[in-house]
Amino acid sequence: MMQIINLDLFETVALAVVVLFLGMFLKKRIVFLEEYCIPSPVIGGLVIALINYIFYLCGYAFAFNKTIEDLCMVVFFTTIGLQVDLRILRKSFLTLVILVVCVFVLIVLQNLVALGTAFIFRGDMLNALTAGSISMMGGDGVAEIVGPVLEDLRLENGQNLTYGMCTLGFIISALLGGPLGRYIIKKYDLKANTEPSKENHNAKANAQKKTPELPFQAKLAKVIYRILIIMGLGMAFCDVLALFGPVLPDYIGAMFVAIVIRNIGDVTGQLQVYPVELNYIGALSLSLFLAIDFMNIAIWQLSVINFTQIVIFILQFVLITAFAFFVIFRITGKDYDAAIISAASCGFGLGASSSAISSMMVLVGKYGPSIKSFLLIPIVGTLLADTLNSIVIYVILLLL
Repeated sequence: MMQIINLDLFETVALAVVVLFLGMFLKKRIVFLEEYCIPSPVIGGLVIALINYIFYLCGYAFAFNKTIEDLCMVVFFTTIGLQVDLRILRKSFLTLVILVVCVFVLIVLQNLVALGTAFIFRGDMLNALTAGSISMMGGDGVAEIVGPVLEDLRLENGQNLTYGMCTLGFIISALLGGPLGRYIIKKYDLKANTEPSKENHNAKANAQKKTPELPFQAKLAKVIYRILIIMGLGMAFCDVLALFGPVLPDYIGAMFVAIVIRNIGDVTGQLQVYPVELNYIGALSLSLFLAIDFMNIAIWQLSVINFTQIVIFILQFVLITAFAFFVIFRITGKDYDAAIISAASCGFGLGASSSAISSMMVLVGKYGPSIKSFLLIPIVGTLLADTLNSIVIYVILLLL
């Protein structure tokens, strides 16, 4: 019988810090990891996941507290929201629409690949669907809902089969996004747009005239208190919205409120933005979130994967790589932001939003910021993608 060893919040955070330092240590020692932009939380997290798997084989398994993980996710996207000028959002609307269309097309193609492979090899269609958009685009969230439905439709062990594919996609996508983004950036010699807009420059100059420069500690404290208030307002916004039907992830609600407050502050001139301090807190919270998420990978779920799923996954890997490079990168602008978005699409298209975010984190850390991608990917890759995916899956199950 499996014995679960539960780590509390403090033990989980301590281990997450170990994961980060372990990942950074290995990146310094193994040149390939640094050169090809493999994220430190991914490296350290996979090592801990492997150790957990060894314990699993011996009859033990560690369970980590997810409270701090959720908190860090909300904190990070609150810091992103506080840096978003609505002028950027207006300029990004067309890209948003294009990405939504791309996601829909990719969902359809993923299921066509899965069902087409099953048809050619005369395999089980339901088994093939577990390697389609249910696990690829959907990840654990959709798999948790659709898995039992597949079992009701006669697929034995359908839940575990979908989880197994989610785990495989999660691992591979986390290792794919960084190298692909690096390749695109180097191939086209792309540069991040680090020049502030004229409006932002004037607003910053006016703010500096009105208020004296504060020491780092004071600015950091103001930013932390601001984030805490916005997170509370964001949770309340999600709760109120849920009363009328739509359910938003907490981090989307917090990011939305942060964007509103930031832009009201721009109009009134009453809110000074501290980008250095925001990036400082954002990077810290994102690193902890990713470390906990990747060390939570249950490698033993891979043991249920069958031959048909492996064949389909190889085809899905080729599909998402080609789609990200030849389609998404080109029609989203063929610039630096498009390169980051393309790398991230490998994450939410093959594994999970965590893979997408980890790829973006390592690329912007090395090549420069991309607020546009951090704004669009959570909205499209999580919120809208899951909605579209659920609709497509429902139609397919009706037709089978």
